Amino acid sequence: MRFFKPGIELTFKSVGLIVLVSLVTLPLSWGSEQRQKARTWQNIACAYRIKEAVRRAPILAGADYVRDPCGTVARLGLELDMPR
Repeated sequence: MRFFKPGIELTFKSVGLIVLVSLVTLPLSWGSEQRQKARTWQNIACAYRIKEAVRRAPILAGADYVRDPCGTVARLGLELDMPR
């Protein structure tokens, strides 16, 4: 049972497919962007934690934390306090 001409029906199917693909793709890209922002903020928090520790204990001043600040925090045993 066809309600529309074949050309119009093909157009509706194409638009439906595009909408379906975008409904899957857009949330995935948004989630990826949010994950990247979270990693950036985590690195900023780790770098701040290291700077705070260096202020308290100047002996840590030689710690190289530029590339991986969170790895340095873990290596030094200065874990971040997570809010509960």
